[in-house]
Amino acid sequence: MLKQSRQKAIHYKRAAIANCNADLQSILESIISANGTASKVGMRREQISPSDSASGYRLINRSNTYQTILFGQLILFEQGKSQALMTISDDVSFYDINAITSQQIKLDADENISIEEKEKIKREFIDSILYFGVLKNHMIVIQSSSLRARDLETHLNWLIHSFGSSFSDDSILILKDKPTEETIQKLENNPVRKINLGSVPVKSKTESDSIQITHTPTPSPTTSIQKVRKMKFMPTGKGGNILKAAFGEQWFNELRLEDSLDESNLQVNLEITYFRKTNKDGQLLMDTLATSLRNMDEDDIEISLQGGGTIKGGELKLSGSINVQYNNGLMDENHLYLQMHKWLHSKIGSGEVAVK
Repeated sequence: MLKQSRQKAIHYKRAAIANCNADLQSILESIISANGTASKVGMRREQISPSDSASGYRLINRSNTYQTILFGQLILFEQGKSQALMTISDDVSFYDINAITSQQIKLDADENISIEEKEKIKREFIDSILYFGVLKNHMIVIQSSSLRARDLETHLNWLIHSFGSSFSDDSILILKDKPTEETIQKLENNPVRKINLGSVPVKSKTESDSIQITHTPTPSPTTSIQKVRKMKFMPTGKGGNILKAAFGEQWFNELRLEDSLDESNLQVNLEITYFRKTNKDGQLLMDTLATSLRNMDEDDIEISLQGGGTIKGGELKLSGSINVQYNNGLMDENHLYLQMHKWLHSKIGSGEVAVK
């Protein structure tokens, strides 16, 4: 068995649930536990884009409680996906590349089961795994390249609205960031002069109904068929969202571009000037930042303080790193949950996280 050890980033989030009296841990336990409303994993598969069968699925797969903390794994997979497979040999001029589907995979354990049982087995390639732990309304997250905290937030809202009994139609879950204690002191002692968001690239996409093709229906020998393709583009991504927020919905919807922005290197930079009038404004600012900027990249945020000094985006998030063991390429989950448990309780013990 091949064992490795790697450093993984761990992030703290605080669950804020509007119009709901229960905490996140008890809500999830009422859904995914053995006696929950969606105890079977097949019941709680979220299709990311219901209109696109190839969009993939998200779901909370395995979960268990370790020393009062509910741990779980959020997985992302696409049904029927194939994987490129390269055959390596020293005596060839090139490596042969083929595709293997999940149904073609054979495991050693398959030799010990009946043909009927083999026919029931379905396997899928996993695109990504995110690990999380929940203690009341406190959450710790180990993200992956394809599954981020915002994906977990989206899935939990879908899961709770679909299967939770304590959630009303106007209830919403937000996973907020918590600034470090040092950052909190800076914001309390120094008025904020400005908030800088950027630089964010502005990309564009075509609208499906913006392509027009015209042609001559009955061309003569001297008239060739003419095809005119008109494409119009709309800004998209984070940069597009900032433009929409800054200039208004009507201006944004009326904007039409004849050329794509993807190669133009256009960047949008938003600067917010802020004047603090009372001591309460500092706390209000922290709460607003924790909610509004929770899904932005750390490098995109910079806060300038009166009298000098800056706060970078990473200081607005309570994060750290833990050492995680891998066995044959997979995380040792027992070791992982132990390390996540220790990290959260170290923050509780230092007073950075207050558990009521």
